[in-house]
Amino acid sequence: MKTTLFFLLVPFLVFQSCGQRNENKLSEKDLAYINRIIPLDQNEVIELFETNGGTKGFKAAGNFITNKRLAHYWIDGKNDAAHSLKYDQIDSLVTIDRTRAATYASYIEVYGRNGYSFRVYIDADSSRTWNFFNKAIQNWQSKK
Repeated sequence: MKTTLFFLLVPFLVFQSCGQRNENKLSEKDLAYINRIIPLDQNEVIELFETNGGTKGFKAAGNFITNKRLAHYWIDGKNDAAHSLKYDQIDSLVTIDRTRAATYASYIEVYGRNGYSFRVYIDADSSRTWNFFNKAIQNWQSKK
């Protein structure tokens, strides 16, 4: 029984950790990749970062908060998209907490002053999700 549990648990843990990145695990090479998708300003720092890119990790999807903007990208070769707005371009933010849903990620709906909108997804536990929500609101309110 213990052996069976071990062989079921180990692959699950390995799969869960594959491709996972957060703001503390982004290398210089990772940051260069992200910067090619969404060019960051000089002195712009990624404060929070999450990926919901599955086994391709941050290469397929990234959602982040910097000291200057909110951003999301999705790169799958079919429906590639990159969205970002600086705080002074944002009209409003709506947070949707889906941490209790098994199959959906929480997100921040970002509404621009020009009618443009996109979502920043956070597929994390409740604490991390609320860190994202609070940081986004705090940065936006202090820089709008």
